[in-house]
Amino acid sequence: MFFKNKHVISAMIVAPILAIISYFSVDYYVSEVPHKAQQGELYKMLVKPNCRWESGQCDLVNGDFKISITPERQANGKTQFFIASQTALEGVNFALVNQRGDDSLPTSANWVEVNRMLWKTMAVEVNKSDYLQFVISVNGATFYTEIPAVFIDKDTPY
Repeated sequence: MFFKNKHVISAMIVAPILAIISYFSVDYYVSEVPHKAQQGELYKMLVKPNCRWESGQCDLVNGDFKISITPERQANGKTQFFIASQTALEGVNFALVNQRGDDSLPTSANWVEVNRMLWKTMAVEVNKSDYLQFVISVNGATFYTEIPAVFIDKDTPY
């Protein structure tokens, strides 16, 4: 008796269609439109999952802008970080802190290649419990991040 009512049947047909239309409409009106980085503005970099475990590399992303940080252990036990990008960087500042959110005095990294796509930091003593802070300048915009230093060692269980 319930499914013979024409109003119930039409509601069962129309309701899913309206739900799908409203889902995409809300996404269209509420979602943030990506925009190009503006000169003089600050933007946070997204820390990829390989930064949270012993991967030997850390990838950072903000839209199309990607950074790869690779540690290299020196013979004296210190670690030097290489910052690689597909975009020419204007400058890279680096700091090492003991706890997340601590204030720090950054040091400038030096570019390795003339095209300014590969940079290196000075060698520092770093523990897995430390945090690395990076400030990267590109085309007048500034990108920043703070990442755990867990990734400095590559875990090879095999």
